Amino acid sequence: EDVLVLLEAGKSDETSLKESAIKWAIGLAQQLFHDTIEELLLEHPVDSVDEDGDKFWSGSRKMPTPLTFSSLGENASDSVKTKISQQQQQQEVNKNMIEFVRSAARLRYESYSGIPTNSRDNLSLVTENIASDALKKHAWKNSGKTNTSENPSSAKESSPSHASLKAQIKDKLSSLQSIPKSALNPSPSLSVAEFEKDDDSNDHISFITAASNLRAICYGIPPVDSMETRKVAGKIVPAMITTTAFVSALSCIELVKLCTKGISLQRHRNAFINLALPFFAFTSPLPAEEYPGLRGARHTLWDRYTIKEGKKGLTIRRLLKRISKKAYKEDPDVIQVASISFGPFMVYANFLHEDDNELLDKSIWQVIEEAVVSGNEFDQEFSRDKAAIGNQENRSDGFSSYRDSSSYFIDLTVAVEDTETGEEVELPPVRVIRTQTKNDRNVEK
Repeated sequence: EDVLVLLEAGKSDETSLKESAIKWAIGLAQQLFHDTIEELLLEHPVDSVDEDGDKFWSGSRKMPTPLTFSSLGENASDSVKTKISQQQQQQEVNKNMIEFVRSAARLRYESYSGIPTNSRDNLSLVTENIASDALKKHAWKNSGKTNTSENPSSAKESSPSHASLKAQIKDKLSSLQSIPKSALNPSPSLSVAEFEKDDDSNDHISFITAASNLRAICYGIPPVDSMETRKVAGKIVPAMITTTAFVSALSCIELVKLCTKGISLQRHRNAFINLALPFFAFTSPLPAEEYPGLRGARHTLWDRYTIKEGKKGLTIRRLLKRISKKAYKEDPDVIQVASISFGPFMVYANFLHEDDNELLDKSIWQVIEEAVVSGNEFDQEFSRDKAAIGNQENRSDGFSSYRDSSSYFIDLTVAVEDTETGEEVELPPVRVIRTQTKNDRNVEK
């Protein structure tokens, strides 16, 4: 649709382009504040219920009211009627609708005509009278309860399809060829509207105020003036920057403590802040959460078992024995490794591979690579969304990044079982460190 606007701008005068912008603004208003509300009410009528059997429009869910320029919707909620009368509300709707169309049409016209957006001369591009007259002439569609309910897809069919838009673009291009070059306007350069809240002449705050007010009226929320909008818009960015600076500074202070020798753990602090209240609280760090292990043992998220490969290499069989020793030094023979995973890929499962001597005698690195490759191939063949899977070469599986980087360790997820008690637990991450060869050291250099 934007292409059509650009093509139209190439052969249209200022008046035609302005009329096109006004028509677009009215269509946007109908889509945002009438059609989408009607579709929502068709999907969830007044007497509809949710999955729990409660009324859908209850509690925190407010039933919206579709808005038109000419009259108040028949489904006005009680919350709206108790605050202001129908006539007063319709006047509020009309006032904000005019302001919305006026400011939106102006911004649209400026964007596609290439004229500066910060000029006070543009205030008269679209006046309130022009916007009001255009809204009066616009034929607001019916609620759609008769047509759309009989054919739910009619709303989708009414919107231009890709084929129809393509045909329209071809028609525009062919019509441009028949016009002499001297009669064509130079190709318009698009203008970018950079938000500025303190300049009333650019209509940025006017557009935001009108749009937010219309949305608020749909849900029975009282509208606000432009000054309130300017206050909210002015607080968003500074608040984000202030909070980010605050958190960054506190993190850096703790980092300095961590890097300074002789600083005890009691000197570190957790910080809780809320700049809106304002509220600032500092507490001593809590101990790391503990997780149950074998036979009453406990571990935290900071714990891990480290296994080095050694000169003879590391087969699955050797890895299983060393994991059993790490898990329970007193009697490793009673510990059986139930499963080993590398990310989402299963490397070993005792119910599948306990007697698989071929796999048990393979290197852990070879087994992991085979598991990753076979897992990717399975996803590519059977996934419903093959485009999301992508090519195997472009997919990040962790092992490829390990293989192509200077990192010579991997972290495995291991579950073990105590054959005497029948207890099965997940161990802390098992980090396997690969022995570096001379070639590996040369690559690092």
